[in-house]
Amino acid sequence: MKPATDMLSAAASPATLKPMSAAYRTYVLVALAVVGFMCSVDKVVISMFMEPIKKEFLLSDTQLGLMNGLAFSLLGGLVSIPLARMADRGNRKWIIVLSFIAWTLMTGASGMATSFVLLLAARIGVGVGEAGCVPASHSMLGDYYPRELRGKAYAAHFSGVYLGMLGGMLGGGILVQTVGWRMGFIALGIGGMVLALVFHFTVREPLRVDQPPAHTIGKGIWRQLGDLQCFFMLVLAFAFVGLAGSVMAWLPSYFERAFALTPAMIGLGLGLCIGLASGIGALVGGKISVAQAKKSRSLGARYSAWVSWGVLVPLIASFYVPQPLVAMALLFVAFLVAGTLAGPVFGTVQDLVAPQARATAVAIIGVAGVIIGQGMGPMLVGMLSDALNTTGGGVGGLRMAMTAIASINLLTGLFFWTLSRRIDRVYPPAQPGHPV
Repeated sequence: MKPATDMLSAAASPATLKPMSAAYRTYVLVALAVVGFMCSVDKVVISMFMEPIKKEFLLSDTQLGLMNGLAFSLLGGLVSIPLARMADRGNRKWIIVLSFIAWTLMTGASGMATSFVLLLAARIGVGVGEAGCVPASHSMLGDYYPRELRGKAYAAHFSGVYLGMLGGMLGGGILVQTVGWRMGFIALGIGGMVLALVFHFTVREPLRVDQPPAHTIGKGIWRQLGDLQCFFMLVLAFAFVGLAGSVMAWLPSYFERAFALTPAMIGLGLGLCIGLASGIGALVGGKISVAQAKKSRSLGARYSAWVSWGVLVPLIASFYVPQPLVAMALLFVAFLVAGTLAGPVFGTVQDLVAPQARATAVAIIGVAGVIIGQGMGPMLVGMLSDALNTTGGGVGGLRMAMTAIASINLLTGLFFWTLSRRIDRVYPPAQPGHPV
C-alpha cells in the first residue's frame, strides 16, 4: 500500500486517462456537491445544538461563539493553505477523501465529549478536516469544466453547500429533539464515513488541462495570484462577507429566545429560508455568471457589490419584526439574493489567478473568510450579547449584536466595487472559450 504522501503527489493514473463523458462530468459535479453538502451539515448543525450544549455545560454566549467560531475556524483556516498547495501539485481526489474521513470522525467524536474543553477540541478537529475540501474541489472543477461554464459549475457546487445548511438546520432540529445532540453528532459521523468511501471508489482525478500563462511559469505563488491589489481586495471582500454572514450561526438561538419555538420548528423554518433559498440563489447566480463570463471579467465583482448592499434591508429587518413567519420570509429573501454571489465570485477568482494556483487562491481567500468571518464573527456577536446582559435568555442585546455585525456588509460592497474598477484597468478583456 502506498504511503499517503505518495498518493497525494501521484501522477494521473490510467483511470484518469479514460475519455470523460458529459454524464460523468456531471456525476463528478454532483459528487463534489454532496461532499460540500456534508461539509456544510457538519459545520452548521452545531448551531441547532447550541442551546442544549449551553445548558448542559453551563456556558456563556462568548463560550458558545468561541466553540462555533474561532476555535473551529482558526487552525482549519491556517491548515487549508498547505493543503491547497498540495492540491495544486498533487492528487486532489485523495486530499478530498482523507479530509472527508478526518472531519466525519471528529464529528462523531464531538458527540462523545464529556466536557466543554473536549468538545472544543473535537470541533477544532472538524475544522482541520474540512480545510482541504473546498480548495481541492474548486481545483478539480476548474479542470473538468471550460472557463465559460466554470461559474455555473461552482454555483451548482455551492448549491450543495447551501442545501447542507438546510440539512444541518432541519436535521439538527429533528435530531436534538428526538435523540439528543450527542447521538446526532455520532449519526452524522457514521453517515459521512459511508459517503467518503462512495466518493473514493467512483470519482477520478482529472488531468490538468489548462496551460499556465507564460509569465507565471517558474514563478513564486505571489506572481501566480495575478495582480496582487485585485487579489487583496477580493480577500477583503470575502472576509467581510463571512463576517456579516456569521450572524447566521446565532439565528437558531435568536428564534428560540425571541419566539420560544421548538428546535424542529426552528430547524425547518431556518433550513428552508437559509439553506433552500441560498441553494436556489446559487443556481440563479450560476446562470448570471455564465452571461457575465461572455462580456467582462469585472461584472461579477460589480454585481457582488450591489448584492452585498441589497441584502442588508431584508436581513436586518428580520431581526425586528414581531412575527416569526414574517422574520423567516424576510430571511428567505435575503439569502435568496445573497446565494447568487457564489458563481460570480468564484468565477472571478479563477479569472484572476494562474491555473496552477487555483486551489491556493481559494484557500487564501477562504482563510480570510474563515478566520475573520466564521471565526471572529460568532464570537463577536456572543461578546456583544454578553456585554448587553442577554445571557439570561434576553433577546434585545442579541438582536442589537447581530444588527451591528450584519451592517459590516456595507464595507463588503465597497470592496467588491473597488475590485471591479481595478480589474477593468489591469486585466485584458475576457475571451470566452479560451483557457484562463
